[in-house]
This record gives sequence, C-alpha cells and structure tokens, in this order.
Amino acid sequence: MTIHLDPRGDIAIAEIIVYLPVLVVSGILVARHGVARKAGWIFLLILSLVRIIGGATAVAAEQNPSDKTLDIVSATLTSAGVSPLLLATIGFLGTVCYRTLGDEPLIWRGLRIMSLLCSVALLLAIVGGVKMGNAKTIADLNSANTLRHAGAAMFAVLFVLIFLLHMYCWVSRSRITKARRTLLASISLALPFLLIRVVYTVLSSAAPYTTSLSSAGGSTTTSNSPLAKFNSSTGSWIIYLLMSVLAEYAAVVIYCVAGTRIRLQDDVPDYINSATADYDYDDDRYKFARAQGPVGANWGR
Repeated sequence: MTIHLDPRGDIAIAEIIVYLPVLVVSGILVARHGVARKAGWIFLLILSLVRIIGGATAVAAEQNPSDKTLDIVSATLTSAGVSPLLLATIGFLGTVCYRTLGDEPLIWRGLRIMSLLCSVALLLAIVGGVKMGNAKTIADLNSANTLRHAGAAMFAVLFVLIFLLHMYCWVSRSRITKARRTLLASISLALPFLLIRVVYTVLSSAAPYTTSLSSAGGSTTTSNSPLAKFNSSTGSWIIYLLMSVLAEYAAVVIYCVAGTRIRLQDDVPDYINSATADYDYDDDRYKFARAQGPVGANWGR
C-alpha cells in the first residue's frame, strides 16, 4: 500500500528519522550528566520523544483527515516542542552557574522562576490549542486565541530572560569553570536558532486559522492576513521547515555535540588556577633554605 503525503507529511517522516539518533544520544547524555531537571539533558530526551510521536501523529492525521482528534494532537505537539528546548537551555544555564554564580540568590531564584514561567506557557499553549480544535462558538474561539497568545508572549519573555542571564554568565566568565564555559559557548551558538524558533511560535499564535465560526455556529473560510502563512498547520510549509523544524534541530544538535565534549568533573575555576599556576614549590623552598642557612654556604639546586 502506497502512502501519499504532502510536504508537511514528508517533513513529519524526516523528523521521525532525524530525531531517532537524537533520542539515543540524549539518553546517553542523561546517563552521563544526570537525570535531574536542573541538568537540562532530560529535556532533550523529552523533545526527541515529542518530535517522534508528533511526526507519527501528523502522518496518521494526514491519512485520516476525518479524525479531528489526530489533527488536534498533531498541532498541539508541533507547538509544544519549543517548551522542552527552552527548559533544556534553562537547565544548561543552571549547569553553567553551578557552584559559582548559582550561589547568588538572584540567579537561582531567577532560574526557578524561568522554569515555572516556561511550564505555565506550555500549559496555556496546550489548552489553547485543544480549545481551538474543539471550538463550537465564537466565544470558544476567542478564548482559545487568548490562551495561545498569552502562552506565546510568555515564551518570548522567557527567551529575553535567558539571553540576559546568558550575557551575565559571559561577563562573569572568570568565575565559571572551563568545562562549563564550553557549555556556555554552545548556548551562545544555539540562541540565534532558538530565537528564530520562538519568533515562529509567536507569529504562529497570531496567525488566523483558515476556518472560523460564524455567529450562527457555521464554518466559514477566512482570511487574507499576511500572518496566515505562519499558521503551523495550514501555512507555508517552507516557512515552517526553515523557522520551526530546522531552527529547532540546529539548536538540538549544538547541545548534543556540546554534551559529548564537556567533562563537568573538571571543575576548577580560572581564579583558582591563576592563583596557583605561577607558584613553584621547589623554588620557594630553595629561597627559604638559603635565607636561613649559614652565610657563604653553597646551596646547589
């Protein structure tokens, strides 16, 4: 039996394929660096599962267009992917700050608030997406849109907070261990792609659906809005591929590569190294003995 897919279906198949190795690598990284939320690696594993399941659901929804539930689940998983990626980044920033900047109350409280903000944004996005798919009246549609807009706005605010904390880490890099600065550099590389992904989320939340409800409860076709091309389900598949799929995957690959390279057990900050690097114990002992010994003695080294 031949399965005929549109470009979005092909993208879904590709996501399943490319996220399978990410699932394996992220599982290894979780085993190596820890399963705790604050470590960040667990969210790469969760994102891999979301993308694999979401891809399979998208293909199933395309093959069963009458099944509205599949369509809702597929759209929800598509929009939810940005959350574990942001949570992973927050976790990595926490890892960067561990034992140094993380001891500052403003930093560790800020990390907790950002994690909570991301979880709330995800909840709003999911509830809004489900309500949008099940809307029966204009009031339902407006309520769903409000939730989606609020969730997207919170994701945008969260990205700004992540960027500011990331810049503070660079300003204070002398207090951060060398191994953790490697992770900080990977965050810097990933942030432009994460920005593109968040921008797409915001624009997608503002994009009108191709159908809406009339006052009588019937379905009517909308809209010629320029934002319609950012609709994650019915908009331009090229924009979706570039701004959502590829941007997200680029950030994931950067994090996975960094995770295989860093050795977090090498936790000696530069200011400790600099305090001991020029200290020559043998030379110091020789000078002390010469100062204390008989005048004129031959102190060979």
